[in-house]
Amino acid sequence: MQIVSSAPPKKKMLFLCIGHFGLYKIFEEGFATHGHCDVTTILYKGYFYQYRSVWERLYNVFSKIFLGVNIKIEKTALHHFQSLSAEAHFDYLFVICPEMMHPSALDYITAKADQSIVYYWDGFDHFPAYLDTVKYFDEHYSFDPVDAKKYGLQFITNFHFYGHDDRPVEQDFYFVGTCDRRYPEIERIAKCLSEQGQQAVFKLLIDKPEWVPAERSPFIELIEEPVPMSEAKEHFKRSRYVLDVHKEIQHGLSFRIFEAMGMKKKLITTNADVRNYDFYRPQNIFVWESSTDRIPDEFFATPYLDLPDEIFRKYSREHWVRTVLKMDADTA
Repeated sequence: MQIVSSAPPKKKMLFLCIGHFGLYKIFEEGFATHGHCDVTTILYKGYFYQYRSVWERLYNVFSKIFLGVNIKIEKTALHHFQSLSAEAHFDYLFVICPEMMHPSALDYITAKADQSIVYYWDGFDHFPAYLDTVKYFDEHYSFDPVDAKKYGLQFITNFHFYGHDDRPVEQDFYFVGTCDRRYPEIERIAKCLSEQGQQAVFKLLIDKPEWVPAERSPFIELIEEPVPMSEAKEHFKRSRYVLDVHKEIQHGLSFRIFEAMGMKKKLITTNADVRNYDFYRPQNIFVWESSTDRIPDEFFATPYLDLPDEIFRKYSREHWVRTVLKMDADTA
């Protein structure tokens, strides 16, 4: 007797993303598990083409001036795809951070898939180069509702991927981020939490020296190497609450907000737009504003309020994957 598998056939996906902090693994696992995809991942890395001779350098100068083509940039862009065979073809191409790719690379890689999808997980005001990449893709998603409306994109939030965990708590807050223009506000929050008796750990990665403050804060540790995602994950799970400090030009909700939802932890966020979402509950989420100088004691004293199942599932990684891949219900 022949046994026929009821599992849907796997789709082939080419996934392109930056490798910072290991966040790409969350998408990769989601596409494989919930999207039934055989995923080939290519990460953008710090590779730059090196001239083989002085003559090649001179030829590129000529090419840039008279032909308008920078050969070095094109060779750098195409380097990432050397691992793909010329015949390689995919059902899906999914790209995050397309602005890091040269137009010739975008042309090359989108031709290798039946359907090309891009996800803009940052704002167009923050990355204006996003706009030049829209034309290369079949499907466009943005986490920012303002950008989605302005540029005719499909709006979709980020998602939760951490589950509830009952492991012992080590601290009240664990915040890791980049040292940038948010530093003064982060310091103000850190100072407030300390004065309210909250045990909070703040680590900021020095990405650009110009953002390093002349006077260091006793509440913040500046670090020179990023905290691996696996390590940060453990600290998040062993914290009582979650803190989110958004960029001022950002309207979309960061992953931190959904991490709090998935772990069923209370959240403090500077992003007031969170009030516009159906999962917002004042008992669970406190919005820190420029006038805030103290977090109400009752916020810390009251328990987390569980969300209805349908809302919790709506923001899950599984629902997100099935939405962007437009999967039918009968392939679940």
